[in-house]
Amino acid sequence: MNEETTERIGVFGGSFDPVHMGHLTVAQDAVEQLELDRLIFVPAAVPPHKQDHTLADGEHRLAMLQLAAEDNPAFEVSDMELRRGGVSYTFETMQQVQAEHPGAELFFIIGLDSLSELHLWRNIDELLTQYTVVPFARGGEDPQSAAGKAALSGGPVTPESFGEGGWTEKLMERLIRIHEIEISASEIRMRLAEGLSIRYLVPPEVEMYIFEHHLYG
Repeated sequence: MNEETTERIGVFGGSFDPVHMGHLTVAQDAVEQLELDRLIFVPAAVPPHKQDHTLADGEHRLAMLQLAAEDNPAFEVSDMELRRGGVSYTFETMQQVQAEHPGAELFFIIGLDSLSELHLWRNIDELLTQYTVVPFARGGEDPQSAAGKAALSGGPVTPESFGEGGWTEKLMERLIRIHEIEISASEIRMRLAEGLSIRYLVPPEVEMYIFEHHLYG
């Protein structure tokens, strides 16, 4: 009789305004390096640290993600934060994913540049101890520099709960490297506002959706 294996699920949150090839590359690299059974994209209703930035409508960001993810069997898209509304907090999202997938091992995928702000996140102690938080390094990022900034910011989790080196060292042990691809959503929005091409920066279906719905122009 075969033993049941624990499902491994990655959660990748963000504004995805719009989703681009860089996001998809991060997701695919995470699936492969963490041996995930699936990765769930979760577009935020209102990211807590980007409340001064006006986002495209949630329904558009969700639709673009669905178009971008539909041909990859390992990718899923959830509207849980959009349905919940208000400011999107990662810990609440992870609790909801866990409730929908009891028994699964959950991995939260986070950019290396966010580590220095991690101590400001709501319920960060619980997030770090109940779930596996995995940072990823983009091309050109220096992991040691990011780790130093994060350590200076003051970790909320005590060394006792995360081992001798504390939470920063523990997270850096999980660091994954992604393919170097220098694309940002802000660059895409800027190019669209200036009438420049975004071909090869986003999937063709997303490019078509943006123009059909006159987004970011």
